[in-house]
Amino acid sequence: MTDSGRPLSSPLDAPPDWGTFARGGEWRRALAAARVAAAPTEVTAALEGVVGVQEAVRARRFPQARRAWTGLREALAAAQGAGLTGEAALLRSLVRPDALGEALAVLEGLGRGTGGEIETDALRERLAPAFAHPLTQAEALNTVGVLHALREEPDAARAAFEQALAVDPGHYRAVTNIGNLELEAGHLAQAETRYREVLRLNPDYDGAHHNLGVALRRQGKLHESVGAIRRAQRLGLKRSQEDSREDLRQQFGDSAKWRTLRWVLLAAAVLVLYLIVRGLGH
Repeated sequence: MTDSGRPLSSPLDAPPDWGTFARGGEWRRALAAARVAAAPTEVTAALEGVVGVQEAVRARRFPQARRAWTGLREALAAAQGAGLTGEAALLRSLVRPDALGEALAVLEGLGRGTGGEIETDALRERLAPAFAHPLTQAEALNTVGVLHALREEPDAARAAFEQALAVDPGHYRAVTNIGNLELEAGHLAQAETRYREVLRLNPDYDGAHHNLGVALRRQGKLHESVGAIRRAQRLGLKRSQEDSREDLRQQFGDSAKWRTLRWVLLAAAVLVLYLIVRGLGH
């Protein structure tokens, strides 16, 4: 039996428009929509690059962000070459890859913490390219908030972290930092709530598991505390191993000498195997 009251075609039947999500800065939803709609490979690859940059910036893993940015630029060039001029133009206007590269360079140059800056105005000036790009603005605000916290200015720190979340609700490290302010103020239940919110955003963030364990221990929830801290240790070890591999990739991945050495080692291994097999035949 058919439903004669429903049109044969309706907006609900149409595939989601990745461009609408992209214009709203909802990059993960844009990527999902592009996949559902079977968008051209070049467009999907570009959106994967944007999501990769965003996730790496949230995690403060700038070598990965740089690699995702490189993939994004290559995908945009491929889209242009494939005649997808409209799609490429839209993505370029939204992402502004050159400005994004400059913003990433500034953030990466700071390294960990606030890059040695002790005055918030100086730090803001140094972070100007990151403040100017929507994919890095939240991280810039979070970095300023960290400096306020180090200067024992909790109200200003909280304001910066809240601004970071207004820009990027998925910036889980900003939520963690708000939890840290609650913990330092002795607001243990509020801190626990914040850390659990972080783990809903990123279940594998070792820092939130560790700080949750601290908040639980101070509330006398010892069994839960031990479990959280042990999970933090496991995830921290995993992250350390991933970072070590990334460091090696950065050092040797693009080195012509390293590529040559790998071929030499492979040839040597093949030669050894050949000599062994030949020796068994006699």
